[in-house]
Amino acid sequence: MAVFDPKEVSVLLDGREISDWADGADVISVAYSVDDGEYVIGADGRGIFIANTDKSGTLTLKVKQHSEDNAYLSKLRNQQKNSIKTFAPMTLSIRDLMNGDVVTATKGYFTTPPSFVRGQGHNPETWTIKFENIVMNLEKGL
Repeated sequence: MAVFDPKEVSVLLDGREISDWADGADVISVAYSVDDGEYVIGADGRGIFIANTDKSGTLTLKVKQHSEDNAYLSKLRNQQKNSIKTFAPMTLSIRDLMNGDVVTATKGYFTTPPSFVRGQGHNPETWTIKFENIVMNLEKGL
């Protein structure tokens, strides 16, 4: 049996903790942009593996509608949008403090802007940030 506690996951974006998650099983998501490589089979039936050097990927965060984290992310995105020349690319550190999984990333930029949705119910904000270099180390856990 494995054990997981979402309160034991630390997400630091530029050193600031993001923690006011919306409801759901996918509030923190990291995915590489491309496959690790391609295995090409020639006309003779023999293959060659071509490694892909692209280590980029996308972070997707789902935060509660009126969260302080939302305000922080909005200000950070506005800095990027209004002054790209002085904007410092973001860093990321995600740690599962219980199971030992670690994700780090460098040179991040907001890509897809959040939408504005309101109605009779909670509408979480989805933040999408693309990083040039992601390193993911997944452990066995408890």
